[in-house]
Amino acid sequence: MRISWLPAVAAVAITALLSACSSTPEKQPVAETGSLPDFEERLELDVSWRKTLGQGSGTVFSRLQVAEADGVVYAAESSGVVYALDLEDGDERWQVTLDQPITAGVSVDDGQLFVATRDGVLHCLSADDGESQWQAVLSSESVAPAGLDQRRLFVHTVDGRLTALERDSGKQAWSYENAMPVLTVRGTGTPLVLDDFVITGFATGKVVALDKTLGIPRWDKRLAVPDGRSELERLVDVDGSPIWDNGRIYAASYHGNIASLSIHGETEWEEEGSSYTSPVLALGTLYLTLDDDRIQAYDQRNGASQWLQSALQQRRLGQVAVVGTHLLVADGEGYIHALRQVDGELVGRIHMRPKPLHISYPNQGESTNWRLLRGRDFGIRSHMTPTSQGVLVYTNAGELALVTLEQNDDSAQ
Repeated sequence: MRISWLPAVAAVAITALLSACSSTPEKQPVAETGSLPDFEERLELDVSWRKTLGQGSGTVFSRLQVAEADGVVYAAESSGVVYALDLEDGDERWQVTLDQPITAGVSVDDGQLFVATRDGVLHCLSADDGESQWQAVLSSESVAPAGLDQRRLFVHTVDGRLTALERDSGKQAWSYENAMPVLTVRGTGTPLVLDDFVITGFATGKVVALDKTLGIPRWDKRLAVPDGRSELERLVDVDGSPIWDNGRIYAASYHGNIASLSIHGETEWEEEGSSYTSPVLALGTLYLTLDDDRIQAYDQRNGASQWLQSALQQRRLGQVAVVGTHLLVADGEGYIHALRQVDGELVGRIHMRPKPLHISYPNQGESTNWRLLRGRDFGIRSHMTPTSQGVLVYTNAGELALVTLEQNDDSAQ
C-alpha cells in the first residue's frame, strides 16, 4: 500500500479504516507521480516472454506473488485462476479456477502449492496438475504467502493472527493472536520459518518469535513506538517479511526502524528506516525501499549507511530485488529501474506497459489503428521474483513477464 506521498493522506486514512474493519479489497489512492530521472544506460533490460493472466488487480490493493520451482512458474490471478507455466518460454502447463478471488499466494514447496481466497480459505493444490488436496478455513483473510517447513505451513491473516496448519491435512496445530490497533496499513509479511522459531511482524510495530511447535511467544522486539496526535500518525505496522542470514534476523517497520536482531531477540543494531516492504540482503549489504521512495543501503554488520538513492522519489516504488550485481525496483507506472549495488547509481530502465489494443478504422493507416489501453493501472505492486533465467514481473494489468539483464560495459565491476 502506498502511504508515503502527501496528497494521499486522506485516502490512506480511509484505506486504513477499511483494513481494520473489513475484508473488502481497497482501492489504491491516486497521487501525482514524480518525473523520470535521466541516467546513462549501462544495463539493457529486455522482455524474454510475456503472458496475460486475466485482468489483473488494477487499482484494487493486491500484491500477489509469483513463485518458481524446478523450472515451473506458479502464478495466481486475482479473479481466482491459478497457473503453472514453463519458465523458459511461458507456455502453459495447466490452470485451475477457484470459486473465490485470490488474495494471497503463491507458496510452493515439495509438490504442494498454497493460495488463499477472499473468503478466508487456504487452498492446497498439487503442483503437478493443480488438483485440490485440501482446504482449510482461516480466521480471516490472508494477503501474504504462507511460510513453510517440511511439516507445517504458517499463515498470517489480517486480523492479527498467525496460524500453523499441518501440511498433509490442513488441520490447525495452533494459533497465536496479537492485539490489533484501531488503524492498520493493509498488508502482512510472509512469516520467517527457522529451525525452532517462526518469526513475523505485527501492526503493533513488534517482531514476535513463536515456538514453532507450540505457538508460544518466546520473545518480541518493538521496532516502532506509536507516536502522534492522530491514529494515522501512529501507524507502525511491520508489513514486510523478516529475513535471516548467518544467525541474524533483519526487519523494518513503517514509521519506525530497521534492526538487526539475534536469534534470541537482542538488538545488535538499529537505524532509521521507515518502510512497509522487506529488506533484501546481498554481499554484506541490506537494501530497503523507504516509505518516501528513496532506496537506502545499510552495512549488514553495523547498520551504517552506504548510499542513499533519492532520484526515484514519488515514483511509488515497490520492494527491491537483487539480480547479480544489480538491484531492480518497479514503480507505480510500470517502469522497472536498475541500480548498481555498489553505489545505487541508475544504470537501466524498461517500461512494462502492455502492447496497445488493436482497433481497425476504415481508410486509416496502421499507426492510427493502434490505440493504447485506457482506464487500466499499469503499475507494479507485486514483488519481483529472481530466477536462473531472469526476473519474473507481474503487473497490476495482469501481465506476467520474464525480464532479462545484459551488461553493456564493465561499469558494474
